[in-house]
Amino acid sequence: MSKSFFHIVISLVLISIFLFPAWGQTRVGKFGVGVEGSGQMLMGGGSFTPSFGIGGGVSMSYSIMEYLGLRGKFSTNQLPWKTSSGAVITTDLMALNIYLSADLMPNSAWNPFIIAGGGLAFFDPKNNDGSKASVATGDMNFMGGVGVDYFLNEFWSITLMGEYVMTGSPYYAGSNVPNLDNDSFIRGSLQIRYYFFDQAFISRLLEAQRERSKRSK
Repeated sequence: MSKSFFHIVISLVLISIFLFPAWGQTRVGKFGVGVEGSGQMLMGGGSFTPSFGIGGGVSMSYSIMEYLGLRGKFSTNQLPWKTSSGAVITTDLMALNIYLSADLMPNSAWNPFIIAGGGLAFFDPKNNDGSKASVATGDMNFMGGVGVDYFLNEFWSITLMGEYVMTGSPYYAGSNVPNLDNDSFIRGSLQIRYYFFDQAFISRLLEAQRERSKRSK
């Protein structure tokens, strides 16, 4: 890809961010719930080779105040990996995560954001030979990342999010050797959400609709 083409793409993205009409916005008290699809990969190293895994779950968001939000997800993920002997093993993961979100453009249809959070994870730890490891299956995860919301209208949004996940166990990728460094992985997700509003917003929305009806008569 040439530098000139890359510069044109970046310029168009920046123009759309600053000039696009504010259809959606992360209004205070706005609660959204929806679904997500994700892809994740263990960070390589040691005696395993990471592979791409898929997952999905339920996504939620709540706008606490302007520029600050609360996000959450309940998801199931797969973390495939290959041992030095060539065997492919998949670790199944189920997690409940909560994030604080710094919303950088809350009054725009495009809202870039930064996230940091933590959560509970339950997974099936395995040894390098694929057998079940006799270690704890519960864990704490800590995440950080970036993303962007695109509001189709007041009630629907599409979100792209990338995050780095730090785990508290070396057994996501399996190991027969104790005292290894804890595993980590990267995850990207596509989320679609529908939004609910507080009663005051609904009242204003209905009042505006009545005013439009009167003017059209």
